[in-house]
Order: sequence, then C-alpha cells, then structure tokens
Amino acid sequence: MLQRIQTVYLLLASICMVVSLLTNLAVFTVGGEIVNFEAMGFYLNEEIIFSTWGLFIIGNISAVLSVLIVFIYKKRMLQIRLAGMNLFIILGYYGLIAFYFLKRNTEVVSTFENVGIGMITPFVAIVFTYLAIRKIGADEALIRSLNRIR
Repeated sequence: MLQRIQTVYLLLASICMVVSLLTNLAVFTVGGEIVNFEAMGFYLNEEIIFSTWGLFIIGNISAVLSVLIVFIYKKRMLQIRLAGMNLFIILGYYGLIAFYFLKRNTEVVSTFENVGIGMITPFVAIVFTYLAIRKIGADEALIRSLNRIR
C-alpha cells in the first residue's frame, strides 16, 4: 500500500540519509586550510586525506532499508522490527561520526568551524522513522480490532 502516510515518512527518512551522504557533515580548519568532513572522508583541497568508507556504507544501508520497509507492507510487525533496526543503524551512524571526530582530532590539531546540513538530516530521519513506526503500529492495532469484531 504505497498511499499510506508511513510510506511518505519512510521515503522522507531515506531522502534525509541520502542528503547526509552527499553533503558536508562538518568543516574544520587545520593549519589555516579548510578540511571538509563528508561521509566518504576528510577532504583537503578536493583531495581525500582520510577515508571514512564505513560511514558511507552505514548511511547507504539505512537509506536502502527505509525504502525496502515500504515494500513489505503486508507484514506490519516485520516492518516495525526493521524500522526499529533502522533507528539503531542511524544512531550507529552518529556514533561513527563521533568516532571519526575524536580520531581525527587526536591525530591532527584542528579547529572546528561549523556543522553541515549532513549532520542534521540523520536526526530528521530518526524522527521520520519513529513516526512511521507509530503509524504502522496504529495500522496493526486497527487490523487486530477488525479481526476481533468478526
């Protein structure tokens, strides 16, 4: 059922994760030069200086999982479980971002400049996924109540 509101929430969560993968997460200054932190790595003058492929892979898994959850609409409990797993994947995404921040700061003395849009959109994806879980749960409760009436 592609016309349900939870479908919109899950697709918006997927879009948020893709935006996070394609935009800057943060900007640093190292020795007067600007370093961009993206999902694929740290970039200095458009050249990668530290790779973060794990972050990119986790973000892609979350985006693809959000879309796949839409297509298993007949198994609502499985949808809820997978959406809950997706929440933990996104939290892991944030954990890995924090790990790379700390790892990079101990290797090179850097000054934090600003947060990019890619740092905010996973939080929005968490909110959309939570809303989708609530709506899927409401659908399941409605179906169970209709079965009781019969």
